[in-house]
Amino acid sequence: MLLVFPVAPDTFRTVEEELLLLAGAVILGLPAGLVFDSLRFFRRILRHHWAAVMLEDIAFLVFISFLLLTYVSTFGKGQFRFYYLIACLCGFVIYECTIGRLLFCLWDSFARICKKLLTTFVKHSKK
Repeated sequence: MLLVFPVAPDTFRTVEEELLLLAGAVILGLPAGLVFDSLRFFRRILRHHWAAVMLEDIAFLVFISFLLLTYVSTFGKGQFRFYYLIACLCGFVIYECTIGRLLFCLWDSFARICKKLLTTFVKHSKK
């Protein structure tokens, strides 16, 4: 007599594995914040037309979507869970409220210096 035992599908994960995926998605929000800060830095140095800002924002969203898609396909076995997106947003907010605030002050000071150097260089190059 052959006994058939129910086998869990390959997509079944334990609670610990789900929590690790959640933590990974939160950590994924940190580089998103760093990329966003770099965009803010370049916007402080050079004034942009609203269309350029819109294209930069769209490129940022495409980049973050690509990061999330890569994360899901690599670690999540290709199964998208809504909490990955929420966790990534939480990681972004955590970055912006902690490290992002500190780095923004540094980036802002550096941007002012770069802007002064750039305007000085442009004035001297026109002469």
